[in-house]
Amino acid sequence: MTTVFSASGLRTGRLFRRETGSSCMVAFDRTLLAGPVEHAIDARRTCEAIVAAGPEAVLLSPGMLKSCADLFADSRAPKVVLRIDYPMVGDFTLAGEEYHRMIATPAQAQAMGADAVVMCLISGYDDPGREADNLRAVAETARQCEAIGLPLIVEAVVWGHREQGREDGRLDGERIARVARIGAELGADLIKAQFTGDPRDMQGLVQSCPVPVLVLGGSAMNDDEALACFTRDALDNGARGVIFGRNAWQRENATAGIERLVDIVHGTGSPRR
Repeated sequence: MTTVFSASGLRTGRLFRRETGSSCMVAFDRTLLAGPVEHAIDARRTCEAIVAAGPEAVLLSPGMLKSCADLFADSRAPKVVLRIDYPMVGDFTLAGEEYHRMIATPAQAQAMGADAVVMCLISGYDDPGREADNLRAVAETARQCEAIGLPLIVEAVVWGHREQGREDGRLDGERIARVARIGAELGADLIKAQFTGDPRDMQGLVQSCPVPVLVLGGSAMNDDEALACFTRDALDNGARGVIFGRNAWQRENATAGIERLVDIVHGTGSPRR
């Protein structure tokens, strides 16, 4: 019997490798918030290194896609995931205040050539009204994506002022699972989430989230073995892949580092423990 896919389901499937069912994406959108940072001063050169490594997809800002579009104009190139919001939280608050703004619509992203879009759902704003506005923006964007068959990745995170880590400095797995579930119920096709490092937290997150979960990387670890262990622990406990930024490209040889990461995600690198 033939399986019928929706347009968004078809495009979501293209973000994964069929043989493994996993996806290795690289997030190169941090400079949208932070400006020029180490190993990304020459943005095009960094983007070239990322594309050369062959991840399934690359997360970019609208402006970066415009300036590097030719790198993706090839059937062998990674898919394009476009950042369509601007989350001013954490290190990026505006004069100490938390805000969230949309910078493109799904239709505009699709017109630019995007294969999927990503936006944040942030738990714990200091102002509950802004959290409600963020939730409404995700819901409205999900409906717009459904109308044009474009996959929506919701970056469901506990970044807000009221969502501080536990006393021991670790992230709270239950809080992460909560905001991920909300993102999925609002209509996300995929969830991009934090991983506490505890396998039980990843298991709980995956079991309670009705759509595939991809793990974000956070600050650069500067330790390839620690990164490999972190990645394998997430995958072994249910994550369907990663969307790593600084841990992928913020290094002297970004291409080699991302190639190692691709091997780990797809089980062709070092044996899993």
